[in-house]
Amino acid sequence: MFLVVGCQYDPNAHLLSDDKPTIEELVGVYVKDRILIPAGSGAEPEEIIVELRGDGSFIATNVPPWTLGQPEPDFYSSFVSDTGHWVINRLGTRDPGGHPIWGVYLRDPGNDIHPANVIGERGHFGLIFTIGDPDQGDAITLKRK
Repeated sequence: MFLVVGCQYDPNAHLLSDDKPTIEELVGVYVKDRILIPAGSGAEPEEIIVELRGDGSFIATNVPPWTLGQPEPDFYSSFVSDTGHWVINRLGTRDPGGHPIWGVYLRDPGNDIHPANVIGERGHFGLIFTIGDPDQGDAITLKRK
């Protein structure tokens, strides 16, 4: 008898930045780049935008809510548009190697917005919203405009 045990891995982990960004490096407008969400999750919004301002404030349009689980048939209808303040923080650790995962918390009044991981490299940072179990690969990437 053979027992095979598989270890899954976030297929988007290679996008995550190893560099802790500064506030100045993240200030800017980020727009929808790639949608990695299964078909049947509802009508995709035309715009997904995050504007990070130098004073620590942000404006977000159609971003994922802070919920757990995989996308449901009405997934996009739960998206949030709001304003608030943003902070850079360590969101976890990427293995192998224990590399820190840097991200941005978008603190709106209801704490409804999902944090975004920083992707790319210094001078070319972007954002990624990982949806549900990272091993599934469901995500939305944003590039700087």
